[in-house]
Amino acid sequence: MRIAFGFDIFYPETNGVITATINLANNLIERGHEVYFFVPKEHEFNENTIEKGIHIIHVKNVPAWIYKGLKLFPIQGWYLQKYFKKYHFDIVHNTSPWLMGQALNHTARRYHVPVVATHHTLIDQPTYIKYALKIDALANAATEAIWPVVLRPFFRLTWLITAPNRHTCKQLKEKNPDKDVRFVSNGIDISRFDENRPLLPLPDGIPASFLGDKTFLFIGRLGYEKSLDVAIAAFAECHEKNKDAKFLIIGQGPAEHDLKAQAKNLGLTENEILFTGLVPNDEIIGSRVINKTLCFVTASISENQAMTVIEALCSGSAVICADVESMTDLVSENQGWYFKSGNSHDMAQKMDYVLNHIDEVREKRENALESKNRFDGRIVAQQFEDIYKELIQKGKDGYYVPGGEKRARKYLKSKEKKG
Repeated sequence: MRIAFGFDIFYPETNGVITATINLANNLIERGHEVYFFVPKEHEFNENTIEKGIHIIHVKNVPAWIYKGLKLFPIQGWYLQKYFKKYHFDIVHNTSPWLMGQALNHTARRYHVPVVATHHTLIDQPTYIKYALKIDALANAATEAIWPVVLRPFFRLTWLITAPNRHTCKQLKEKNPDKDVRFVSNGIDISRFDENRPLLPLPDGIPASFLGDKTFLFIGRLGYEKSLDVAIAAFAECHEKNKDAKFLIIGQGPAEHDLKAQAKNLGLTENEILFTGLVPNDEIIGSRVINKTLCFVTASISENQAMTVIEALCSGSAVICADVESMTDLVSENQGWYFKSGNSHDMAQKMDYVLNHIDEVREKRENALESKNRFDGRIVAQQFEDIYKELIQKGKDGYYVPGGEKRARKYLKSKEKKG
C-alpha cells in the first residue's frame, strides 16, 4: 500500500502526535508499505526523506498566529491533486482535523481514496481554544462552536475514526453516530527501552544533582494545556515539608516564561526547580534519565494518550497523574497515584507521600515496565494495516462519503476527455 499521512504541525516542532505517527510509519515501512508525509513547508526543515524511508511532501503555506508551528492552507485541496495523480495513494491517514486534514479530505474524496482520522488532540478543550482567543471566558464560550465549524465538517469526509483513548472514542461516537469509531493505542519502539542497550551520557543541561530519589520529573511541551502551573504549585507546597526535593522540567513551549515566573514567585530557586529547555528525545531515552528520578508527574487533563507518560512507564517510572479517564486509562493503580484534577493541594499530598514511601515506588516501577508489551508499535501497525485493507475493500464495494460519488465520476469523465 501507498499511505499518505497529513500533519498541520511538523518539524522543527516536536510533539506526541509526530512521535506516535513516525513510529507507526516506520513499522508500516517494515511491513512493506510506502509512506508519505504531507507537512507544512518550513525553511528550518527541508529533508525529503526521514527515518526508515518516510517520504516528505512539503506544502506551501501561510504562518498562523494561533499556535506555534501551525500553518494556514486552503481547505479545498486543489493544490494537492498533482500528488494524488502522481503517487496514486491507497489510503489517507490524517493526524489533525485542522486545515491540512481538511484539504486532504477534499482531495481524497475527489479520487475516491479512503480516509482514516486519528483524533489525537482534544482541540475542543478551552485550554487549546485559548491560544486563539487569549481570554478564558471567550475560550469557554467557543468550545461548542468547534464542532460545527471545524470537527463536524472534517469527520463528515472521514471513512473511519480512531482514537487512542476509549473514553474519547465514546465521546466521538456520540458526536458522530453514523461513523465507525475504534480504539487503537499509540505505539512506541519498545526496543529503545531495552536495558541491555549501550548507555548514553547524561544530556547537556541536566546536572547529576537533579537525579535520584528526591527528584520529580516532567517531560513535554510547555503549553498551557499541560496544566504545569498546577504541578509547580503542588511542588512548591510539597517542598515546604521536603526541603531536599527537586523538580526537573524538560521541554519548551509558549507557557515557559509564565511558568518560570510562577516558580520564582513561589520562592523556588534553580537548585530546587530546573527548566532545561528542549532535550532530544533519543538522548532522554538513551541516557535513561527517566528511571534515574523518583517518578514522573503530570497535571494534564487535555491529552488523549500522552506519549511522554507512555515513555515514562516503559522506562520503568511510576507516575503521579490527574484522576481523569484519559490518564487512568493509561496509568493503572499499581503503576502510580491519582490526584483530583486541577487540585494542587491534593497533588502536593501525593508528592509528599511518594517521597516518603520509596518501597512502594519501587514496586510500582516494576509494574510500570509491563507497559512495554501494551504499547508495542509493531502491534499497532498491524492493527492499522487491517483497517486500511478493510476500507480499501469498502471503497471497491461501492462506499462513498457524502458527495464522493459525484466528484469521483466528474474526475473520471474529465480524465476520459483528456485521454
